[in-house]
Amino acid sequence: MSTTPRRLLRPEMAEVPPYVTSTATAPIRLDRNESPAEMTLEVKEKVLVSLAAARWSRYPDPYAGELKAALAAREGLPAESVIVGNGSNSLLLSFFLAAAVPSRKIGLCPPTFGLYSSWARAAGYVIENFPLADGDLAPPLETMLLAARKDSELAFVICSPNNPTGTLFPADGVIALLETGALVVLDEAYVEFSGGGARGLLSRFANLLISRTLSKAAALAGVRVGYMLGDPLLLEEIEKVVPPFSVNVFARAAALAALAEPEALRERVVAVIAERHRLEQALAAMPGARLADSQANFLYLRPVRPAEELFRELLDRGILVRRVPGTREGALRVTVGRPEENDRFLEAWREVTR
Repeated sequence: MSTTPRRLLRPEMAEVPPYVTSTATAPIRLDRNESPAEMTLEVKEKVLVSLAAARWSRYPDPYAGELKAALAAREGLPAESVIVGNGSNSLLLSFFLAAAVPSRKIGLCPPTFGLYSSWARAAGYVIENFPLADGDLAPPLETMLLAARKDSELAFVICSPNNPTGTLFPADGVIALLETGALVVLDEAYVEFSGGGARGLLSRFANLLISRTLSKAAALAGVRVGYMLGDPLLLEEIEKVVPPFSVNVFARAAALAALAEPEALRERVVAVIAERHRLEQALAAMPGARLADSQANFLYLRPVRPAEELFRELLDRGILVRRVPGTREGALRVTVGRPEENDRFLEAWREVTR
């Protein structure tokens, strides 16, 4: 008998890559899609006061009912149409566990968020890829519809705006997929920066789930709060594999404080979009890369020169960006930072692409 510890686990795990972020550091970090603006000191003080009054020795309610209600009110939905978790990633993982019908296929549109494929494989799914077009990064919608009509168990996980490209999945394409009866999960982590979203479709389609987060526009990446919207019967089943108490008392207090300041969130979003437009205009006037039509808080650059070389040269100038997959060659993803950080990036980009 083999003594290799790996044999004690699912064989698929041998093919699952780890989630890797850069170990590099730099004075300017534009690699994590974080908010360039912090929560105000006033809001932080409110959170600390709330925490001081809480009983840390006691478990909170298992599934964060107060936070659910606040998120439901924000989204204009009943509380039973919302579940919450320790970041939206944890809820996506719970979805993969709950929906793991034997031999089920999951449709993905690479390049996209890498953890979808890892978690789906670990849960026993077969991955069916529908790659984005090299030119306009459009999804192959007709091919996806044909596959959904042929396989009633095929489910799709779609990131819109997509990470890393920033592009939107067409709204009519989402509706067409839903009309086939396929289970569709939309990851809308960056939805506030796009001015859209599919929440209005929930009343029409019980086969739609929407994942959202407070890490980006709400500036709470370090807090880890995500939520999922959908049909109450579907969410009730998925919540069975969401660990109880996964949203701790600090995260609940911070999330509730952020949700109580909707105007501050809107101001952050407006500022990021304005800087995104400024960066796009400046980069469009420079040689060196194809620029995607990003509707997120980052830009996606497909450079003429190897992305790895440009990554290193930017890092040498004190700027850390993210190396990401392209449709053919490697690409770079650049978070929209503070104005002075964006200025430094543009200056460095001009130097490395001369």
